[in-house]
Amino acid sequence: MGNLPVYRFQLTTTLCYGPDSLKALGTLDGQRVLVVTDEFMNSTPVMGRVRTELAGAAAVEVFDQVKPNPDLTAVTEGLRAFLAFGPEAIVALGGGSPIDTAKAVRKLALEMGHDLPGGLIVIPTTSGTGSEVTSFAVITDPHTHTKLPLTSVAMLPEMAILDPEAVGIAPPRLTADAGMDAVSHALEAYVAKGSNDFSDALAEKALRLADASLVRCFRDGGDSEAREHQHNAATMAGIAFQNAGLGIVHSLSHAIGGSFRVAHGRLNGILLPVVITFNAGDLGFRPHDIGAVAGRYAALAKSLGLSASTERNLVLALVGWVEKLRKELDMPATLTAGGVDRAAFAAAIPTLAATAHGDFCTSGNPVAVTEGDLATLLKRIV
Repeated sequence: MGNLPVYRFQLTTTLCYGPDSLKALGTLDGQRVLVVTDEFMNSTPVMGRVRTELAGAAAVEVFDQVKPNPDLTAVTEGLRAFLAFGPEAIVALGGGSPIDTAKAVRKLALEMGHDLPGGLIVIPTTSGTGSEVTSFAVITDPHTHTKLPLTSVAMLPEMAILDPEAVGIAPPRLTADAGMDAVSHALEAYVAKGSNDFSDALAEKALRLADASLVRCFRDGGDSEAREHQHNAATMAGIAFQNAGLGIVHSLSHAIGGSFRVAHGRLNGILLPVVITFNAGDLGFRPHDIGAVAGRYAALAKSLGLSASTERNLVLALVGWVEKLRKELDMPATLTAGGVDRAAFAAAIPTLAATAHGDFCTSGNPVAVTEGDLATLLKRIV
């Protein structure tokens, strides 16, 4: 048989999910706990509930200086708080920013010889990043504004608590941005180079849940059933891309987001249709003879219940599904509609294309790309 490759599918993080799952914080009784969050979350009823569930802890310290798009400064300050307090466990409460900050702090502390016997417990308050189950974090360089994707198995949380109560206060715009991020994770994971039977199953289920629940959450934040399903969908998509990889939707989004102030999920929503079309071979207007990647998109369209007379039209139906979802979430279809200056963006395209080409996520894209390809895609979204 020869030396056949051995594939691995990683399921490391314990998931506690459903209503009242915040009670799982009771596992930290008797330990010193550092809570990493932001100032807003520190003032919410969710934080009050966290404090209640941590009542049995030996001591609790809160670091709430995380800012949106966390940078190296926030990580440094968080590490300083860690070293001063000496926790046995970290609880990250918030969206991607507090979670990624906590993951980076935990990694640096570990490298300095500080063990964390109680582990890292993550409570996501948005349904999108999937950071609660991945070994990835994105930190911004405050000087160059470049987004730095980090990856290390040491950043995988030991537990993720998926309580719909934690996302109930998310406003519509944040719900939409986070939700589109989750959708992009599932779509990219399904066609990524590392896709496999296990990641496919999670990506498909994540998209079906999002199809049924995301717009409901956006229109009615108090819809607890929809919140729960969308929360689960985001985590499923996170597990899928943790094991399968991502692609150029994310590398382009990282590059753009480092220079222009547009929410990550919103950027992904703008990029998805053009990237799907590109990866599918621009479809070549061939009604029957389409490539393997386009066939994967067609299969995903079928799993969503979409129908068409040919596989090519199924891919187009998938693009239409994304565009319809984007419209229902009141998200822009172009960067200029999203508030980006057309001339400034056009001038930045060569630099953005080069940055995206060097991004880690590009290596997972199912189709090889050049800087020229990426520049062309950037021109299509203005």
